[in-house]
Amino acid sequence: MKKKSCSFSKVAGVAFGVCVGLAMAAQTIVTVDDQHPGIVINKDHMMAADLAIWNPPTRYYDMTSALVDGGYTLFRFPNGSLSNDYHWNGSGSYDSTGLWVPSEKDWTPGFLGETIYRGTTKDNWGFVRRSHLADGNMETMWWGEILDPNDPPWVVIEFREKKKLDSLIIDWGKFRPKSFELSYWTTDYAQYPGVHQNLENQLKSVGTYKVSADESKYKFAQINTRYVAIRFKTSDLPTKGVQIREMKLFSEGMDLLAGNEYKFYAMSTRNGDKPRTDWTGIKWHFEEFMKYISSLPTSASGEKPEAVICVNAGTGTSKEAAAWVKYANKVKGYNIKQWQIGNELDGEWEESGPLSARQYAARFLEYARAMKAVDPTIILHGPLFSSHKMQEKGAGLNDGKFWMAEFLRIVGEAEKADGKRYLDVVDLHTYPYWAPDNLNPKDMLKATLDVAHNADTLSAWMDKYLEGKRRVSLSEFSTSVLGSQWWMDYPQAAGIANIFAQYAVRFGDRLQALPWDAFGNIFEGPDHTWGVISMTALLKEGSWNRWKSLEPTAEYFGVYMAFKRFLEDGFAVVPTNSSSTDVEAYSVCKGDSCRVLLINLSDVNQVVQIDRASVAASETAPAVGQGDLVRTEVDVFGEEQFKWIGDQKDAYPYPKMGPSGRRINPSKSKDITVPPFGTAVVQINPRVSKANKPEILSAALEKKVLVAGDTIDLFVTAVQPEGQLTSGVVKIGNWGKRGYYIASVTPDDGKWNASIESFHVKIPIPEDLYSAVREIEVCLMGLGNQFLNYKIPFRVRGAYRTTSIVQNFDNGLDDVAWFPVVNGENSTSMDAKVYNGNPPLGGYMRHDFVIEQPPEQSWPNFSGAYYVLPEEVKKSVGVVFDYATTHNNPDGYFELQVQSSQVEDYDDFMVRLRNTHGNWVRDTVIWENMTQEGWGKVIPQLDATKIKHFAFRARYSGKGYISLDNIFLLQEDGTEVPMPKGMRRLR
Repeated sequence: MKKKSCSFSKVAGVAFGVCVGLAMAAQTIVTVDDQHPGIVINKDHMMAADLAIWNPPTRYYDMTSALVDGGYTLFRFPNGSLSNDYHWNGSGSYDSTGLWVPSEKDWTPGFLGETIYRGTTKDNWGFVRRSHLADGNMETMWWGEILDPNDPPWVVIEFREKKKLDSLIIDWGKFRPKSFELSYWTTDYAQYPGVHQNLENQLKSVGTYKVSADESKYKFAQINTRYVAIRFKTSDLPTKGVQIREMKLFSEGMDLLAGNEYKFYAMSTRNGDKPRTDWTGIKWHFEEFMKYISSLPTSASGEKPEAVICVNAGTGTSKEAAAWVKYANKVKGYNIKQWQIGNELDGEWEESGPLSARQYAARFLEYARAMKAVDPTIILHGPLFSSHKMQEKGAGLNDGKFWMAEFLRIVGEAEKADGKRYLDVVDLHTYPYWAPDNLNPKDMLKATLDVAHNADTLSAWMDKYLEGKRRVSLSEFSTSVLGSQWWMDYPQAAGIANIFAQYAVRFGDRLQALPWDAFGNIFEGPDHTWGVISMTALLKEGSWNRWKSLEPTAEYFGVYMAFKRFLEDGFAVVPTNSSSTDVEAYSVCKGDSCRVLLINLSDVNQVVQIDRASVAASETAPAVGQGDLVRTEVDVFGEEQFKWIGDQKDAYPYPKMGPSGRRINPSKSKDITVPPFGTAVVQINPRVSKANKPEILSAALEKKVLVAGDTIDLFVTAVQPEGQLTSGVVKIGNWGKRGYYIASVTPDDGKWNASIESFHVKIPIPEDLYSAVREIEVCLMGLGNQFLNYKIPFRVRGAYRTTSIVQNFDNGLDDVAWFPVVNGENSTSMDAKVYNGNPPLGGYMRHDFVIEQPPEQSWPNFSGAYYVLPEEVKKSVGVVFDYATTHNNPDGYFELQVQSSQVEDYDDFMVRLRNTHGNWVRDTVIWENMTQEGWGKVIPQLDATKIKHFAFRARYSGKGYISLDNIFLLQEDGTEVPMPKGMRRLR
């Protein structure tokens, strides 16, 4: 279309006004056909959150405001993948085959197990285990069971490159086959998901071999391949399946399975496990979980919080799952309705996975019958499929059938045969963006568009194979599972909103959605930046947030935009068209009111005009929709509201606001600018009410402890539901001789005229203001004279000074009160030697360390030098010290650990130190800014009076040293004891 020469007033990423000649993308017309309504949105128990067992209970109590404000009313337990490892009742016993039988009389906290019949090689989030098929141990084995006679167990070996193979040895267990077939893949590469779930059969038989002894040896004509399969006929197997204790596969006399350049995929692994020893004492158990969700309030629309339980269908049993239903609903009276049967068991990363569609369907039906026999009113979810891609993963026999379609067919036929419904909710996961390198927001947002046609395929299959309407659960979704800075930044909001919207406009009358995850620690991704898919992140050191130990991420605000600002109960999905491929648009309408979600897929501003079909043409507005002059609010979220600064582990958000609203005047201009990679929700003729009070959605202080002369840096996002915020003031009492500080605040677009507003305030602290604890009072007014007062604590402190010496290492090793603490009965060690020197720096300590990583330990091992502290530490506010470090492992790192009597579960306060590669640096650590590692009970703040001692520790296998000098305590008063000059500070 013809470009306009326009004049815009651009505020906070949204442009208003009339013509100008700015460099912007050509205008996009979004047409909303509000005369043809489709499905009607039902938000009742739509939003879910995963409350995983890996977090401490205090983590969830800290995020309560986030969950309540975001509209979350369904809560999943115990997790995703760990659900297939978790036994809900720690009271019970194992039978002779490794099946856990929970007690019918007693309950104690649950525990994690790991399969004792491991066939598939395991490497999932740090949990690494070798397949029993080639672990060199004749006491272990893989046990494949017959879940579906038409799809018996089998094994695939995948090498990293083609190998020349000529012979095979198999040691069988008690249950051995009459014969087996050896085959190989004839093409160079089997694309994901691999041979075991490929749609086409490219396997060629090498031969079928009879089994007549406990050990089988076979030589065959040399083959050159990356993939080998061992397959069985059900008629050749014992009724209890097949057991293999050990396999060897040779190339010219060399056993290729003795190394690690391959991976096993073992289909239809029998359940059964043993307790994990590297992860015990889980505090977030079933009863603690139920206690927490019962403490949550009923939502404004009357929804009570509900549990969604994912039972162990990997290493557990249907009897164990049925016992959980009985305990929860019959014994305890919790009346839990929603139950998921396993998690992503189509995936090889799951314990006892992968399962074919037929194998999982058989297990699902076994569980469903057992569980519904206890309580017929429960609602069952399956299959918790790992992907949104409906036509990528084969059903398991290389027969061209699709995994999800085959599962639905089998369950649908079983329901017809039994006259019962087993599958109440079709459950799947969505993570559309995968890339080995060069992760970027443009490709990420493009990848999210893959959802729509796959969702349509799913809908068609449900209609084909299942009788009656079923709910759809998106029980995990995000843009990716990789680590990257981009998942922390504002484009993530657009990506996750776009995924959510594509499901909502198709299944919004029966949808449940769980954005992954409620909380996760950031980690390094393939692009060597740090990030995580999570709605919350650990609080930046030294800052304050309404969410206590946590702060919001862009993902949280993206979901908030889609669920709280866009979707509305009783509104119907209507056809929507965008004239530009750079703008995705979705609409819901009711009567004369519409809401339109706009996603900018590009890296430039996109100017959008919305035309509704119901607005007829006229003489003054000759095009349909052009004369739409009703009240219009635009809520935006982009770089000017939220920006992730940095790409490593110490990165943080700044600014850190939520969505920001503004009114436009359609009689002057209908143009709306969506910021680059941004999100906007346009509310056309929204309901307006004076009845609701303003609420704080997010509030943050960049620094919670400041000195005179510093500047208070405050971010706030507030909302008046269905109203309009009209003014705002901040007040601070005890402001020295001035008495009181008071100032008006304005939103980021300069006007109080929307139902949601964000503002950023900077307040200089007078140079002569004395030290004290104070409060910022945020006062907000909305329609109907509705008023909110919200108080935020901060402290003005005195100047830090070094007041006492802990150790300067000038008097030899005998004068140093230290002791080594190392983990593991191995070569891990920590030594010490004092090197004398001349003034002013004098001597220093060097701790040489060696760290060996225990093979069964999932967390990085440590070697530490622990220092006994003087009584003066109880009056201190921090510590200053000089150090030099080196570690020969690139993944190795160093930390200062402070042990306090406040901590009772080993989740000590930590701060990461640099690998200085031998260079001396000076560092300052303030006690009240320190945080814990994050897996235990959260302590709000380290109390100096409770400090016992601290340790300098190295982590990860390897060797190196930690050199220390001039350890001084800090205070805010007292006589200064100067440190030697010449070292720079890092903090």
